[in-house]
Amino acid sequence: MFTGTVGVKICEASGLRPTDFQKRHNMTFGKPEEQLIDPYVTVDVDETHVAQSTTKQKTFDPVWNEYFEQKVENAKTLTLTVFHDASIPPDDFVANCSIPFEDLMNRDKDAGDFWVNLEPKGQLHVRIDLKLTSKEYGAKPREFKERQGFNRRRGAMRRRVHQVNGHKFMATFLRQPTFCSHCREFIWGLGKQGYQCQVCTCVVHKRCHLLVVTKCPGMKDETSSQSTRFNVNIPHRFVVHNYKRFTFCDHCGSLLYGLIKQGLQCEVCSLNVHKRCQKNVANNCGINTKQMADILSAIGVSPDKQTPRRSKYKNKRDALNFDAEFTKEDPVLTPVNSEVVRSINQEEFKGFSFINRDYNPARFGMD
Repeated sequence: MFTGTVGVKICEASGLRPTDFQKRHNMTFGKPEEQLIDPYVTVDVDETHVAQSTTKQKTFDPVWNEYFEQKVENAKTLTLTVFHDASIPPDDFVANCSIPFEDLMNRDKDAGDFWVNLEPKGQLHVRIDLKLTSKEYGAKPREFKERQGFNRRRGAMRRRVHQVNGHKFMATFLRQPTFCSHCREFIWGLGKQGYQCQVCTCVVHKRCHLLVVTKCPGMKDETSSQSTRFNVNIPHRFVVHNYKRFTFCDHCGSLLYGLIKQGLQCEVCSLNVHKRCQKNVANNCGINTKQMADILSAIGVSPDKQTPRRSKYKNKRDALNFDAEFTKEDPVLTPVNSEVVRSINQEEFKGFSFINRDYNPARFGMD
């Protein structure tokens, strides 16, 4: 945990793209993925909103160069979230990242300027300065107080992002009857009835969002650095299907519209989805995710509940800024223990050769 003053400079962003949730409600001409956005960045420390940048108009690569400073106490995580400034609120989620203060405190002193990967797409260039202050005995605890300079959008609605297994769940107002993709039950209510992932558009109850065991397709793969507790990878076999009665999508929960060929159905498990939802459906054919979540909960295994993963931060002195094809760095080999070498009987390797003397190319019709 960190106690002191944190200074955050939002420099620029690169490669931002609208999410599938945002493209679903696109009413403009042209390809949805090519529609420019009006991005701004919010800065949060743990669960407290600290600052917000200005909005840049119609760009995927905005430049801000705005600096914010705030005193914090016992801070654990710094969260940077990019939103699209929608003409009709609420604003649309674009991407975010979470940086543990532990990583920031253990870095090199000259590594405060770096690029950080955003999920699901894009990168953000930031500079973070930490000024550590020691606690004084009996001192009054500091509280987060929003400065006047941060109130650039006082009337805007701040929305919290709940991260579970890579999903970016946000409380959402559902304009039509919707079913939960986890427990398959109807979502009741009048206000913000359910939680919807802003990346893959799946909809769940508020009570179910912490039980989701499938990973979001927008989650960046870091399996090489993390141990996998359980993994299900059974693809569905979708075919176009004609529905004779009203049917709801088992992914986003909304109705399959149309008279013929309204959606896709899995030939194995009969899962029904929109054509637009097919790419976001998890590979869990034949798996009852609700029963799976109950079993995992019974044995004490829970989903990844918004634990910041240690992603690779790229500073200007780091070779991670470049692809290995260009750096041509020699691989680092682990030296063999000399005791192991001495314990090997070298007589067993006499006459060993990497060339197979019994190999005859003429047997295979080769010259």
